[in-house]
Amino acid sequence: MKRKVSIILFGISFLVAILGEMYLLNASSPHYFSILGIGIVVILTGYLFFDSIWECITSISKRKELLWEEMLRQDSEKWDSRFTELLNIQKASYTAIKKSDKRLQDQIDELSDRLTEIMDLQNKLMEGQIKSQANENNNTKKVEEEIIPIYDDPNATLSEDENSRLFESYGR
Repeated sequence: MKRKVSIILFGISFLVAILGEMYLLNASSPHYFSILGIGIVVILTGYLFFDSIWECITSISKRKELLWEEMLRQDSEKWDSRFTELLNIQKASYTAIKKSDKRLQDQIDELSDRLTEIMDLQNKLMEGQIKSQANENNNTKKVEEEIIPIYDDPNATLSEDENSRLFESYGR
């Protein structure tokens, strides 16, 4: 407010001094001392007027510059906070992926162990079936050994009763 008052005051003084100088220059009998004195007043008031205007302009410019710097600082802080937040999100994502990867690897290892157990059980089952078949073959041989021929002569013809007895004994 003081600047505006001083600008107005110096502006009015400068205008009055110029008008006084013009009056004295247009007067019929000029006093050179008065013209010189008013001229000095015109120069001083003009200097003060233009200096106050210049000061007002520079202060406005400095204020704008400070506001601009403050805006840049706030913008920089905003971007720093955004980048920090992004960095934190990336760190959290990395950690989550790492934990998930570890858990997945543990599950894969567990499945691999179970698959190995299942394969071992299947191998044991297959071995048991092979042994079972071998035992059946041995039992079949025993049964075959138990079949006793009815006649010593293999070329002898058997009657129907003898054939049926032979088949019944074989089926046991």
